[in-house]
Amino acid sequence: WYQRRVRVAGRKVFDFIKITGKLPKAVRADFGGLRSKYESSNASIAALPSALESIDWSFYSSRVGNPALVEDFKAKYAAVTIPRPEDTESAAIGAAEASFKTEMAEYLTGAEARIAQFEATLAALHAEKPMEDMTVSEYLADKPELELGSRLILNQGLCRLQLQ
Repeated sequence: WYQRRVRVAGRKVFDFIKITGKLPKAVRADFGGLRSKYESSNASIAALPSALESIDWSFYSSRVGNPALVEDFKAKYAAVTIPRPEDTESAAIGAAEASFKTEMAEYLTGAEARIAQFEATLAALHAEKPMEDMTVSEYLADKPELELGSRLILNQGLCRLQLQ
């Protein structure tokens, strides 16, 4: 699991030029140091073999005077297990990612519907007669929801406009 994560992290490619362009000039030198550390560690990870080299036990059996000692080492080496932390978070991360993707798909669907609605409203506004050439009565004829309120304002004498 750990080696797989190291390999995946080693394949990640960062656009350092783009990132540097977004940083303030005061921290660019520090970021350059971070970049050099990243590149050196990435090179050392890439230099690692993908699997451990196997031990040639026959070579040691022929060189060591006591072959039972080599067999003892071989058995003890085979018995060594390196405990790896168990992965308890990948399932939760995968579920959160799937949930986020679903939310974003729904949001994009709603956004497309809103965009279509806004475009229709914009097209209707462009199709209207210019405000300079329109009378108040013509404006209110297109917007009946505003007509009642404007009549109340005019009837109370709060405005000097006259409806034709």
